[in-house]
Amino acid sequence: MQLVGLTLFLFIIGCIIAATAISAVFIWIGTKFAGIRNATFGKAFYAALASSVAVWVLTGLARQYFGFGFIAGWLLGLGITLVILKSIYTVNWGKAFTIWIFTWIAQVLVGVIVFILIISGLFVTFFRDFHLHEIVPGITI
Repeated sequence: MQLVGLTLFLFIIGCIIAATAISAVFIWIGTKFAGIRNATFGKAFYAALASSVAVWVLTGLARQYFGFGFIAGWLLGLGITLVILKSIYTVNWGKAFTIWIFTWIAQVLVGVIVFILIISGLFVTFFRDFHLHEIVPGITI
């Protein structure tokens, strides 16, 4: 049982690192699109990690203790991310918002990837003994 817990923990850590790396790539693209000089991948990774942790912690606390709903938490996350991007890259609000658009695209992409992984994992778990070639004649696998 401890091995399962350790495996799950390592899987979650790996997913967080992968999601941060994907977000960092899109933040880096956003900084290039916004024309920001000295925009490195290291800064983008730092911005992705800092904004993700800040959004997770602060929206979680706001929802737990103040009862903010989904929309208010999303708006709070947007504001936090804009402030973090603005301070890391020392840019104006417009450029920070341009970078955030690419961050949002990355979050949607990561969400789709996670959804596909979960659905495929559930499919393999529940239908591993499912033999399509026995049900539909003419299909070879």
